[in-house]
Amino acid sequence: MEFTGIIVDGVSENCDEKIYTAKRVGDLAGLMQADAAIVAIDGWGNHHVDFVSVIEELGRRGIPAVGLSYIGLQGRLVCDNDYVDCIVDFNKNASGYESCVVGDNNLTEYDAKKAVGLVKLKLKRAGKEVTPEIISEQITGRLVQKQYAFSKEAFPEDISTVPYDETYIKEAKVTLLSPGQTHLFVNSNLDFFPIAAKEEGELGEGITRLFTGVTMMVTGAEEGGFQSSNIGSSEGLLKNRVVFDRAGTPASADYLIHVDVTFKEGHGRSAEGIMEAHRFADRVAGKIRQALLSIEEEPDSTEEFQNIRRPGKRKVIIVKVVSGLGNMYDTAMFPLEPGGFLGSHNMMDTGNLPYGITPNQCRDGVIHSLL
Repeated sequence: MEFTGIIVDGVSENCDEKIYTAKRVGDLAGLMQADAAIVAIDGWGNHHVDFVSVIEELGRRGIPAVGLSYIGLQGRLVCDNDYVDCIVDFNKNASGYESCVVGDNNLTEYDAKKAVGLVKLKLKRAGKEVTPEIISEQITGRLVQKQYAFSKEAFPEDISTVPYDETYIKEAKVTLLSPGQTHLFVNSNLDFFPIAAKEEGELGEGITRLFTGVTMMVTGAEEGGFQSSNIGSSEGLLKNRVVFDRAGTPASADYLIHVDVTFKEGHGRSAEGIMEAHRFADRVAGKIRQALLSIEEEPDSTEEFQNIRRPGKRKVIIVKVVSGLGNMYDTAMFPLEPGGFLGSHNMMDTGNLPYGITPNQCRDGVIHSLL
């Protein structure tokens, strides 16, 4: 098959907007000449209105879709239509309920392979069977990733001088945690993100430097003790509140750069406060990016990732339905640095209209969740 690209669609607040953005996803998928789609969603409940609306708009255009969603016992669909006939449930909790443990119900490689297999089956049933032979390939974009192992020396001594807006934040602490140092209390998790920097080109192209063996961890609570969260908070003993070694969570052998924010009263639940926490964390990462970009030695390893067109093969897209409801339930797009936040644009501010992005732009961190 040909992995043509990704459509990022934001969850809207009212039904008319949900239908409107779903139609625009259908239009984009048509322009991409998609033969089939995998529709993956971050949330459930009200979010499922957007989820099933996107699948319906794709189906009306003759584009069969496989869904990826948390369902379990708690996240059953709140609405349905005739095109929603195949969903991979990525609930991992034996109880069937969300646990407020970060990474407990994350997608895995097995979930992805299952979705791809179901897409091939759907294409076959639609008379568009996938054939194994390669007709030709056209490389339409390259991303080179230079990987350098993180060391304590890259953690700057002047990290405490990184500024934050005191309108929203009372105090912010930055601590370097060694691998395995997880027997400590942490406030509710706001983010995990890698430390990477552009050496050359825009996001999704050129050269990116990546620190391996380290992850940024952002946590926060208000000065009165309120834990920053949307539906459920994840504060507690770190080793019990995160499932490590999953896509989206740190490796158990990673250093953790722990950014802990104490919000002023009310701002652990305001859009301005949450965004300032992400800005501060990105400024901290910026200090470490300077150390990354100053390395003169050859990288420990180098990988090249290609956007590839395969003329004559079935074109498959991913539709990623993300949060766009504001506050801490939003998604930022196209930051200045890979996986960052500064310079980005929130989905809610842009009306949750869909973005079309390349696989390499996704890999290079153009999507930043504010969950």
